[in-house]
Amino acid sequence: MLVLAGAYEFAQFQAQKPPTRKRLEFMVKAFDLLRNDLVYVTPYERGILTQAGVQPSKLWRGSNRLEQHMLGKDSAHRVGVLLLPPLPDGAKTLPLALVQQIEGAVRTLRAKARLIVAMSPWGYSLEQELLKSDGPLPDVLLGSGVGIGLVGNISPKGKTLWIRAFTQGKSMSRIDILAWPDHADANFKWTEEQNVRMTLLGLTDHYMEDSHMLSLMQNMGTD
Repeated sequence: MLVLAGAYEFAQFQAQKPPTRKRLEFMVKAFDLLRNDLVYVTPYERGILTQAGVQPSKLWRGSNRLEQHMLGKDSAHRVGVLLLPPLPDGAKTLPLALVQQIEGAVRTLRAKARLIVAMSPWGYSLEQELLKSDGPLPDVLLGSGVGIGLVGNISPKGKTLWIRAFTQGKSMSRIDILAWPDHADANFKWTEEQNVRMTLLGLTDHYMEDSHMLSLMQNMGTD
């Protein structure tokens, strides 16, 4: 099992009012408790943390360049993760050079990993544009930024699962890979309940509070 946290967990993109220092300090400690395998923090969020005087964790990932990471307990369970870099404010289309760079990274990771996951801060429209690319695409695209949330869509070509975070932090997405994608089979397609299952879990009162997280909230307070 892998647990990934995508972009804009610490501050919504272009929020009218940035989070307070108190909230940011709490969130940094809370994310340490969550023990994610990878946390993607955008330069935008890092800037807000720095302005508030809050030190980002050295274990967090994310920058202005395309990053490649390899996760998984052994070679039989390797997952390649691509962190897509933020685009300039107001970007209406994807730079061709970046799309080609992503395609090249997918080719590279396919030689090493069973599954390729891309994490994007681009927003709905530009993520949708990427999925129309002719080149090799990631098996899973975890999107965030401007636009609607998605429980789980399968791209028209059937090659990519597209999941987008919902706002307010009141849910989390679960993806069960029932069978690894076959990158050597040109006819491979994702099929719900056959080789994948996608679920949105609402964080309601049905879930018991973690004692360590509850203690942190009580000690630090939240605003």
